[in-house]
Amino acid sequence: MRNRNEGNIGIKPVLFTIVFEMKKQRKKFYYFLGIAILVVFLQSFLLQALLPTFLLSDTQAEFFISGLTFIEFLALLAACLFFSSIICSEFDKKTGYIVFPKINKYKLILGKYIGNLALVVGIITVYYFFLGILGLYYYGGPINIRFFYSYGIAILYVIALSSFVTFFSSFMRSVNLTIITTILLLLIGFNIADQIVTMIFAGDVEPLYSITYLGGLITGILQNPFPNPRYAEIPMGGMGGGMGDFKFFQWITPSVEMGITLLLVFIVSYFVLASILFKRRQL
Repeated sequence: MRNRNEGNIGIKPVLFTIVFEMKKQRKKFYYFLGIAILVVFLQSFLLQALLPTFLLSDTQAEFFISGLTFIEFLALLAACLFFSSIICSEFDKKTGYIVFPKINKYKLILGKYIGNLALVVGIITVYYFFLGILGLYYYGGPINIRFFYSYGIAILYVIALSSFVTFFSSFMRSVNLTIITTILLLLIGFNIADQIVTMIFAGDVEPLYSITYLGGLITGILQNPFPNPRYAEIPMGGMGGGMGDFKFFQWITPSVEMGITLLLVFIVSYFVLASILFKRRQL
């Protein structure tokens, strides 16, 4: 009985923090939820209703692929805005002086992380739910099984992004700096690196280091057959002056096995690094 009571005492601070964090972030949650629902219906329903000449995709899978083109950006932006304050806010605003003596700092961060993750997963789930409903409305049932695979990969992608942002939050000095840095890296930095690596190695090196590239598996898994090869060769034509033809290589998606494995590796790696830096950080 004593061990059970001690266990409850240990869990309660985490549960209280989860509830508090979800209430604290509810306005941000409603904002993203509204965007998610609006985008789904704008892409898949309103265009069809307002423009009779707008053609639907030939298959349900193609419809889902076109509807999920926004999901990577939504997940990226949500992760940056929800998780940027996980750790650094306690140091930026000096609230750690107040809360750390009253609650174990690891329980506090765990509760904040779980609370924010629940909200972001909720946003992604609502997006998939309404897109699935529209897929049934236009094409009938059953829903393509790959749609559920895509949902699972999207959740893994969100967790990987959240661990990446949490890692930066563990050593950045302010919330705003964390937001700006992670958005720039995820939206621009990785894409520039991918282009440079592709140009240097002519497509021989797959950008498996890039979280944003791994996100391509969200729509890639819906393609049947799965892309083979998993990259596109774009001929640029003669450049003049005897330079001959030039081909631009663009990787589309990682393999299913490699994509899932690396997402899991990134999740664990960034969490471990974040915990090490958090342990060494002083108020």
